[in-house]
Formats: sequence, structure tokens, C-alpha cells
Amino acid sequence: MDIGKRPGDTWQLIISRNWAAVSPAGFRMSYSDDVEGKKNADMWAKTGKDLEGNTEKDTAEHIPTYSELLKLAVENKSPLRERKVLSVFDFDDTIALTDSWIYVLKNGKEIKKLDPAQFAVYKPRPGETFDFRDFDKKLRNPRLIKQNAELLIKQLDKARRSARGTRKVTILTARRLGAPITSFFRSIGIDVYVVPLGSANPKDKADWIEKQIRKGYDTVYFMDDSPKNIRAVDNMLTRYPRVKSLTKLIR
Repeated sequence: MDIGKRPGDTWQLIISRNWAAVSPAGFRMSYSDDVEGKKNADMWAKTGKDLEGNTEKDTAEHIPTYSELLKLAVENKSPLRERKVLSVFDFDDTIALTDSWIYVLKNGKEIKKLDPAQFAVYKPRPGETFDFRDFDKKLRNPRLIKQNAELLIKQLDKARRSARGTRKVTILTARRLGAPITSFFRSIGIDVYVVPLGSANPKDKADWIEKQIRKGYDTVYFMDDSPKNIRAVDNMLTRYPRVKSLTKLIR
């Protein structure tokens, strides 16, 4: 079944506590109440059928692709019932590419270097540390990832048209300095709030988003190229079953 993913893409949709029950080829969503949705998801996971006896083949033509869901979201037609919306985008290898490296050190010596995509899935060996010096400088040869940048711009446009305090769009980066990113965006006519965490720890991204949820945001969109960051945010979101969320792993 074609669910509109590029090779390597993974994603999930959470609507309240109604999980999309996942099969190897795709997923199924339930829009019913929490109890009924849980029963439907459990039945789907165990038997490959929903409570009405429908199989994946029966329902495939009715399942929206990720692109369709996100398009609905940016056009104010999202199946998620939005009240206070938080849209969070990573920067490196999500919104833009740069000529920046992460250097792997062992015993004080550089042994290899990784680009952001490689770092996102790299598992350090005992004794290895990282040097992020390239990320504390002016951006080198930044270029937008067009389709993701378009989503960012659409969310910013929606925020400008919405009532004050109802929508927040943020670039959440592991970089220590936010000014180079802000300067780059302004140079191409984009005004967006940038939060530099100064940390590559996935928990720090999850913690920042959690703080926003505690401020009243009940709908969260999150896009990142790191599986570790996506997992950390998804794990955090399980503590907030009434928060609607859409997370997207970029590869």
C-alpha cells in the first residue's frame, strides 16, 4: 500500500489516545472516542482487522498519506482539533543543509568527522567524544531543503493570520548559537523564532516541547532528521494523552 512516504521516512499520527495501529505496510486511524479507538487499535494490531471486520485492503483507499495530512494541517483543515498549536522544526538537515561537520575525538585526537545526517544515527564507542566547533560559527554555504522550508513558511503564514497566542512556530536547534540561523533566515525574508539548546541530547528537545505543553499548547507538530530526537519527543508525548501530535522523521 502506498502511504505517500519517501524511502526511509517514518511517521506516526496520534489523535488523543487513538493511536494509528501500525502494520508493516501502513496504518489505520480511529476517529472515535478514546475507549472505542483503543479497542479498534488493539483489534487491528492482533488480527489485521478493525472492529467492523475491515482489512487493510478494504480501507487502503481511504487512508490519507502523510503529505495529505500535513497539507490539511497547513490549510486549516487538519483532522486534529487545534486550539493552541506548536509547530517545531529542527534546522540542520531538516530545514537547511550546511557545510558543517561534527568531529569525533578519542584520547584528544580527531578520528573521523560526521555530517549532521550521519551524526543523527551515530552510536559513539567507549571513549569517544564530539567536537561541534563548526556549529558555533557563521553558517557555511546554507541552502534550504525546499519542500520542508515551504511547510515552515506556511506555518508562519498561519501564525500571522491567527489570534495572538494561539500558534507558535519555532526552529529548535542543538546549536549553541541561534544568531547565525536567525541572520540566514532574515537574509532570505523569513522571520522565525530560533531556540538554540546548545545540546545534542534528545531529552533536551523533548523537555523544551514539554514546557510548551505545560503552557497550554494542545496540538504539536514536530519535524526532525534524528530518530533519537523523534523517539524522545514521542516518549514524552505519551505522558500527555490529550495532546494531539504529528511527528515526522526526515531522512
